[in-house]
Amino acid sequence: MKKNPLLTKTALLLSSALLVSALAGCTNSEAPEPVSDASGGAAVALGAGGQDAAKAVKADPAVQALLPEGIKAAGSMKLVTDPTYAPIDFTDNSGNIIGLEPDMALAVANKMGIKIEITKGDFNGILAGLESKRYDASWAAFSITPERTAAVDMASYMKGGTSVIVKKGTEGDFHEILDLCGKTVTAQTGTTQALTVMPNFEKACTDAGKKAITPLLLPQQDSANQAIASGRAQAMLADNALTAYYSQIQPDAFAQVDSILVDPSLVGVAMAKGDGKLVKAFSAAIQSLMEDGTYGKIMGAWNLAPSSIEKSEINPTVVG
Repeated sequence: MKKNPLLTKTALLLSSALLVSALAGCTNSEAPEPVSDASGGAAVALGAGGQDAAKAVKADPAVQALLPEGIKAAGSMKLVTDPTYAPIDFTDNSGNIIGLEPDMALAVANKMGIKIEITKGDFNGILAGLESKRYDASWAAFSITPERTAAVDMASYMKGGTSVIVKKGTEGDFHEILDLCGKTVTAQTGTTQALTVMPNFEKACTDAGKKAITPLLLPQQDSANQAIASGRAQAMLADNALTAYYSQIQPDAFAQVDSILVDPSLVGVAMAKGDGKLVKAFSAAIQSLMEDGTYGKIMGAWNLAPSSIEKSEINPTVVG
């Protein structure tokens, strides 16, 4: 496939020591279902309290003043995400979109004093949808890159990295990047892992005189997960939050390789290029959430506190 850096997803930092539990923390669904942690500790629910924290947010006049007149007059905003990246964006058993970003989106909207509608979209078509003004903005685990900020406006709200997940029982065979040489490695098409990390790993293998990696790029994240479970692939590259999540909720099937963590990046909410008012409103709303403590509550609810940042920036300069 043609390499397109505009179609990359971020990687999200998550310490392997953090507990990640079962699907929960609903946006429009029943209460989270608690599960016990791997050490047999007290049952907890991933996302519990995140939505409550978001719902409690009050409008910030300073943020409201930054909104474009069209959105202010409509009193609402159309958002889009690709809900296939638990625990960032995913769906519950009733089909409701839940996760860290839906909670953060609700909190930001409340700061703006508006309503939001979140719809599902194909990740590879989201940026085109923004540029055509089909959507006002997107929370879809987008990494911030020079190529992307040249095409859309972005406000940062998180930091991240890429990790490796393997079939349970084989984790002892993987300690560093070169241990992937000669193996079939899978990733979702269009992600940073497929477009940037995988080629870098391939080059590391050939430069070291080792057998080449066999890339297995699949259109859906679920398909990549299944490739590991079935043995079709020996390793998978994905957001670190995602690899930690699946290694915790399916510990008999998956294991995260803690020693491999690469591709540090910032994560941002994306919107079409314009006069800059909307991205300023987003950045100000995120910053306001940081200052009143809501941001920390939501990040903590989803066990993503290590991914927190202290300041939201507009189109920050990053290394491409």
